Amino acid sequence: MSLEVLEAGCCTSVQDLGRPGRRRFGITPGGVLDVPAAAIANILVGNRPEAPLLEMHFPPPRLRFRQATAIALGGADFSPLLDGRPLANWRRYTVQPGQILHFGRLRYGRWAYLAVAGGLVTPQWLGSAAMTPFASLDGLLGRRLQAGDTLSLRPYTSAALPTLALAATAQPAYARGVVRPIRVIPGPDFDHLTQADQGRFFTEAFTVGASSNRMATRLEGAQFHLVAPPALVSSAVACGVIQLPPDGYPTVLLADAQTVGGYPRVAAIITADLPDFVQRPLGAVVRFRPTTLVEAERTAADLRHRLAKLAAAVALTGAAQRG
Repeated sequence: MSLEVLEAGCCTSVQDLGRPGRRRFGITPGGVLDVPAAAIANILVGNRPEAPLLEMHFPPPRLRFRQATAIALGGADFSPLLDGRPLANWRRYTVQPGQILHFGRLRYGRWAYLAVAGGLVTPQWLGSAAMTPFASLDGLLGRRLQAGDTLSLRPYTSAALPTLALAATAQPAYARGVVRPIRVIPGPDFDHLTQADQGRFFTEAFTVGASSNRMATRLEGAQFHLVAPPALVSSAVACGVIQLPPDGYPTVLLADAQTVGGYPRVAAIITADLPDFVQRPLGAVVRFRPTTLVEAERTAADLRHRLAKLAAAVALTGAAQRG
């Protein structure tokens, strides 16, 4: 049984948590852009956080279920509808064969996630189902979804489960309408900025530019200048690194970015704030605030702890319902 793609939408792809640990071989990790949103959606349907699911951009796809299963949506809110009945993000629902999932208007965010009980059954490469557009891979490993695609689902044997919802206070900040500065750690080339621009980096308001995709987001609104162009060799980069190309507009590298780069690395967004950043829509305002490595590590550990607690709570709830 399967999930049928009636309309592909824009930038819909199969993703998971990617291929960590292979940058030294020149292989980008890839994976979902908003890790907590994808993990939460998976946890709500009883999956492991790293299970394959759909990542969607607006305009989103239209999908038909050809078997009964449980689903959950997270990340951006595209006003989901099941056979015309409104659904909510951060909740578990049971769907029946023949039902169609479609979407209305964009309410907030940029990247949405659809998790299905058992995870999507799709090909893997190096232990991951994440779509990777630059590795010349076949099928869904190397391209976005197209109308007419079918994705295999695992059998769903559980009885219809009651709706399970994530508490509003546990939802990501962007889902609660909270807008705050994005915390960054100054990078190894930050001191190459002029003195004036080092200060401006934390006072200017940037906007998310139209030249943005899963590789990188270009920030507009303010240009920055180097004291003197440094003689740099290509160095390691990662998701969240902020480079300064020759045109002076900062560019934030994302999940599908290259593993090395030769532009100055002026800062890096901390792991805990990357979801907030990637969910800012085109034209949204972004401000940066400096922080420390200690705070970055603490907030990343807090995020992992919260996800582990949620997984444990959902598992206990499922056990109680089955009992």
